[in-house]
Amino acid sequence: MIGKSLIDSVHELAAEISEQNARIRELTAQAASVLKQPRPDTFLGRKTHEPFPKEQDFRTGVTD
Repeated sequence: MIGKSLIDSVHELAAEISEQNARIRELTAQAASVLKQPRPDTFLGRKTHEPFPKEQDFRTGVTD
């Protein structure tokens, strides 16, 4: 026969499908790990750290 046989073509397609399935499994696992993380806190008014101490104005000696 000239070219590939039908069996060879089917074998190559099955190999491609297997590779794509493996990639989808990896992406699904990554997405699941991201979704397991807690939701980010987007409240802008929440204090998550202590503010810097107020600096003294060296010209006037006044603390802000």
